[in-house]
Amino acid sequence: MRTKSISRHFRLSKEENELLKKKAEQCGLTDAAFIRMAIHSLVPKEKPDEEFYTAIRQLTGISINLNQLTAKANSLGFIDVPLLHKLADDISKLQSELFSKYLFPDEE
Repeated sequence: MRTKSISRHFRLSKEENELLKKKAEQCGLTDAAFIRMAIHSLVPKEKPDEEFYTAIRQLTGISINLNQLTAKANSLGFIDVPLLHKLADDISKLQSELFSKYLFPDEE
């Protein structure tokens, strides 16, 4: 079931329509999603390049490996587990900051 049940129809000039489509496409959003963000005073960010996504995939892989290492080291009892947990938290924080900087919209 749709959560957005109200349909609105409005007219745009050719230039406005082209600008809307261009801006929405740059952000990787539909026209409707772009307009909804504008209504909430959010400024969508342009979709990052492939390098960003490659970095996120690498960071995620490192995080997973670090968590697996932490679990194994904890069970064997010979690694500084608090330090490894801190590193994992630092990586998670960095990942969140990257998403915030590159993907999440800014408020006006």
